[in-house]
Order: sequence, then C-alpha cells, then structure tokens
Amino acid sequence: MGAVSRRRPVALRMPDFIIIGAFKSGTTSLLSWLGQHPKVFVPWLQEPNFFASPNYNPQLDGEKRPQRPAQSIYGRKRTDSLSQYTSLFEGVPEDVVAGESSPQYLREPAACGRIKCMLPDAKLIAILRHPADRAFSDYSMLVRDGLERGSFVDAIGRPHGTGTFPPYLETGFYGRQLKPYIEQFPPEQLRVLLFEDLRDDPRDLIRSLLEWFDVDPNFEPNVADVRNVSGVPRNRAIAGAYRMRRRLQPYLKPLVPAGLQRVVDARLLRGLDRPEFDPQIRRQLVELYAEDIQQLAQLIGRDLADWLR
Repeated sequence: MGAVSRRRPVALRMPDFIIIGAFKSGTTSLLSWLGQHPKVFVPWLQEPNFFASPNYNPQLDGEKRPQRPAQSIYGRKRTDSLSQYTSLFEGVPEDVVAGESSPQYLREPAACGRIKCMLPDAKLIAILRHPADRAFSDYSMLVRDGLERGSFVDAIGRPHGTGTFPPYLETGFYGRQLKPYIEQFPPEQLRVLLFEDLRDDPRDLIRSLLEWFDVDPNFEPNVADVRNVSGVPRNRAIAGAYRMRRRLQPYLKPLVPAGLQRVVDARLLRGLDRPEFDPQIRRQLVELYAEDIQQLAQLIGRDLADWLR
C-alpha cells in the first residue's frame, strides 16, 4: 500500500463510524436500526467496501459513481476511489453522525491500515457471531438466493478461492482478524460486540452505541425489522422470488424506497424454513476454531466458554 496522508481536504465528508464486520453477524440489522435515528446517516450503498477494494485508490479522481466489479456474487457496487467513497456522504451536516458497514474490512488484512491512515479518529464496531453458526448461516444465505447447490460439507470442503463463493470457514477466525484493529486503535474507538448482545437486548445495545456517538440515546428504533435473514425457501415460488430479488436488487435498491424494500423482505421471510445444522459437523468446526476463540476471548476480555461447547 502506498503512503496515504492522514490529512484530507476539509470539505470532504467522511464517516464518523464504521461497522467492520463480521459477515452474517447482524451487521445489516445493526446499521439499519442505527440509521433510523434522525441524527445518524447511513448511505444508500450497502457495503461500499472502499478500504477493502482490490483497486483501492485513496485519491480524488473525480469519478463519483460506485462501480460494479466484474467478479461478484451479488453484483453489488463498491467504491474504489476516494471520490466515489466520499460521494456517499456529500451534504451530510456536521451535527449528524455518518456511518457505513462493510464486513469485508474485518476479513481483508489491508483494510485496517488503510482505515487508520485515512480515518484515524473513526469509531469502529465489530459484531461477532459463533464462527461455526456464522459459517452455516453464510451457506444458508447462498442456498436461499439460489447460488449454492452443494451440501454444507461439500461447501466448506472446497479449496479456498474456488469460484466466486465466499471463504465460509476463513471468515470465522476473528481473533487473528481483529488483532490488528486492537493494536492500532485505542480502546475508546473500538467496540467489540457479540451476536448474542444484539439478539438478547437490541434496544440496550443501540442505546449504548447512541451514547457513544453523542446523540440522543432515548430514541427507540424498530428492532422488529430484522434484515438479511438466512434460510431455505419453502417452495419453488419463494426460491424464484429470492433469485429475482438477488438479480434486481443492485439496480432497484437506489430507486425503491427503503420502507417498500422492508415490506417485500418481510413477506419473503415468511417463506423461509430454518435448515438443520448437523451437530457432529458443528462440533468438528468448534474444534477447528477453538484456539482462535481462546485468543479472541483474551483480546476482548470476554468469557467465550459457550462458544467452545
């Protein structure tokens, strides 16, 4: 990575907070709930992935249109240059807290240093889910969207980098992925949350984050609006609807009101069944992750004994 100045033009509006991951750990719901606050802004582009882009360009090149990469599972646009990234936050008042969520930042080794250079004062949020459950949820999401047809065992057995599929298992090694952030950012700028925190008491979690952002913490978001839920379509009609949603979403998301998108997603969600996670396979994955879970527990100072069961 080339040298990047820590200074940027005053006129550029950048995010005040970033949700750095992990995938399938509640990041979409968390950002959606925070974005309901009148003093919190989130951009239209989900997962801009600027700091994790393979074409990362920390310069202003004048091109403000996010790009759709040639190799992409979902065909979502991303921001490769500083011009594209800052265009997402243009016009956001200084008294409004701006943020984005790109779970790729936790998995991509280069992202931490880039964020530190460009946004040394940003608040960072990591939310982590049991790595075995996270892998199975990731797999179930691709089954839902018609992209994964093999069994879970076949899927996790593929060599890393095969085709366009995500690294189901690699994504769950949070200890080694989170360590650079802990080393480079002071504790007051990094919040490490667990999926259980979000699941068991979402309102209290949101309230604590709003206090951290220094905005009114008494705002009550609609936490019933759970986003990006994995599952298996109950019938062919639901499966077809999810395939169509996947193909059209990159084009329609900027145009369709967020409220209407939530209504459609809620109706589709009722057509999903939760797949069974083979207990034996889960135990094998717990053994795979055991050393990293222990490292993570030491890094964040939390008891993760339940993750080892």
